Amino acid sequence: MVIDKLEHASLYYGLGPRFKQALEWLATIDPLTLPAGQRVDIDGDNLYATLFEVDTLPPEACKLECHRDYADIQYLVDGLEAAGYSLPDAPLKELSKYVPDIQFFTTAWDSLTIRPGTFYIVWPQDLHAPRMACGPVGQVKRLVIKVKL
Repeated sequence: MVIDKLEHASLYYGLGPRFKQALEWLATIDPLTLPAGQRVDIDGDNLYATLFEVDTLPPEACKLECHRDYADIQYLVDGLEAAGYSLPDAPLKELSKYVPDIQFFTTAWDSLTIRPGTFYIVWPQDLHAPRMACGPVGQVKRLVIKVKL
């Protein structure tokens, strides 16, 4: 997992051409002009984004998820949320079978506070729980860019 401010995005261009394209795109758009809940193609199935407007959840209602085919760049546009995470060697309890491109688990985890203007990158198999409330439940706007590996 990588976490940083959008102003430092160029530090991560070396992760590959799709990451560079995604982060450059993110730096040039106004996420609030995107239609919430609708996929926006940047490069077809290789690179696309969705703006989510959702309520955060209490930690006990959150589930860890991971992916296999895509890395996520998650950028918080508005609100405040926590991102739960767990290391890959944690003892996992499977909550669902894998369906392209997501699977859910539970285990003990820690969390990071995510503030507007912050993005984090999760790799396939990184266990993460977005949408977690930091204090009272509230609405967040988060742009998720899927990067095919």
